[in-house]
Amino acid sequence: MKSFIAGIAKIDRVLYVIAGSVLSCMVILTLFDVVLRNFGRPITGSMEIIQYGGCIVFGFSIPYGTMLGAQVIVDIITEKMNPKNKRIINIITRIIGIMIFLFISYNFIIYGMDIKRSGERTASFKIPYYPFAYALSFSFFMQSITIFCDLLKTIKGAKNE
Repeated sequence: MKSFIAGIAKIDRVLYVIAGSVLSCMVILTLFDVVLRNFGRPITGSMEIIQYGGCIVFGFSIPYGTMLGAQVIVDIITEKMNPKNKRIINIITRIIGIMIFLFISYNFIIYGMDIKRSGERTASFKIPYYPFAYALSFSFFMQSITIFCDLLKTIKGAKNE
């Protein structure tokens, strides 16, 4: 089980590195676009690239953030509970989270198949939309697996609740 969790953590880190690299490229592209725009030579399609880069940055950074526990937790009610009830609530919320992200992942696959069938592409560079839908689907699938790993830790009592 430890090797499974370690493998998921490694995939999450790879996605996070990709997100960080894309974000760095977006910053550089935005810088050059702003500078060149002042000289009357804006970069054609920069908005397109920034939008799809944002999609990758957002989607690929979520699983790693979950793995680190970087999300905001509002625990006004659960902080007053005894450890057993708090653990039960944490298990239930993780199961709900897994189901939600699997549902989102599935729907991004369906959406990707629809836009692949229709042949939709971006205006400037004619980049197909569907790879981004599949990338988000994979990211949300990894999010559900990451929550599952967290659920396993919670059930075993390995995490301080």
